[in-house]
Amino acid sequence: MRIEKIETITLRHSWGPPEKGVTRDWTVTRIHADNGMTGIGRGGSADLTSREFAPLLVGQDPRRVALLWDRMYRTAWRFRGPGRAAMTTIGSIDIALWDLKGKACGEPVWRLLGGVQDRVPVYADGIGFNTNESPEEVAALVRKHADQGYRAVKFHLVDPDVDQTMEKVRLSREALGPDLKLMVDVHGVWDGPTCVEMARRFNPYDLYWIEEPIPRDDEVGIYRLVREASNALVAGGEGEGTLYGAQRLITQGGLQVLQSDIVVAGGYTNLLRMAGLAEAHRVYIAPHGAQYPDLICPFLAGVPNGLMSPACPASEPYQIWSKMYSPRFEVKEGEVQMTEKPGLGLELDEAFVKEYGVK
Repeated sequence: MRIEKIETITLRHSWGPPEKGVTRDWTVTRIHADNGMTGIGRGGSADLTSREFAPLLVGQDPRRVALLWDRMYRTAWRFRGPGRAAMTTIGSIDIALWDLKGKACGEPVWRLLGGVQDRVPVYADGIGFNTNESPEEVAALVRKHADQGYRAVKFHLVDPDVDQTMEKVRLSREALGPDLKLMVDVHGVWDGPTCVEMARRFNPYDLYWIEEPIPRDDEVGIYRLVREASNALVAGGEGEGTLYGAQRLITQGGLQVLQSDIVVAGGYTNLLRMAGLAEAHRVYIAPHGAQYPDLICPFLAGVPNGLMSPACPASEPYQIWSKMYSPRFEVKEGEVQMTEKPGLGLELDEAFVKEYGVK
């Protein structure tokens, strides 16, 4: 079994309400083997795929995923190291390789990755992406997502106003009640002292985690202080794509939930290494990527310290994952049931690809 060609498809789809006319381009990677099987991944750069990685991989055995990952990673150092574009491209290709390997083995990817659980909890993400909703609007969306069956909901902060933030947290906790999980993604809008103060102020509202509270200028030091001040878990590292950067955040920063992005981290091969590192320090792993629950859930099902997958709910306009497959990938009552189909168990909806594909 050999890789015959690597194809990239660009899908241009609405990002937000269609009437606003804002679109986002999504890259889909499709690896074709010489036996007719194909594997799919998402994300990355079509240019890097064709220019750097396809020549490296064509003719190779796609089942030797760790070998091929290491070759791609070493190649990335030729153009200033494994930065975001390189790692997302490696991640997309790596996931497609795992999909292809699963099909070749006749096994679902989640089982090949470890097969720890066959149902994965999913939290609702996506509130506050592009607009600064009022506290009342945030709380209403939090409740809306809970009513769809999600037992954990996260909202994003885009405004450093601390009083507005506290009102959003207060009203959201009231809307959810005491039994559901509430998280906040701070997006690094505060300086260190404010982060620590706000962590203390959040304590009465029983947040499950506080995410990315500090800009990356002193995240390790501030993570430690926030952890000491808060009764919530400290989550972060979504932009950290290397094993060694994850090690620094965990061992020096005391991070409790590692969130390296599903493709920024280089796909399943590197995330398996990160998950092992995290488990050795009693740290959960919950990859970033609300647009990728289709890719995150099989990974979390495979590892013992997998926590929850994010998903921008299918009811919201900032997503594509619920539309691009046939049959559709679905979150039901805040969970995803793992497939028994080989590979990822996902097939692109060719009509969707035809309608939104960029020539």
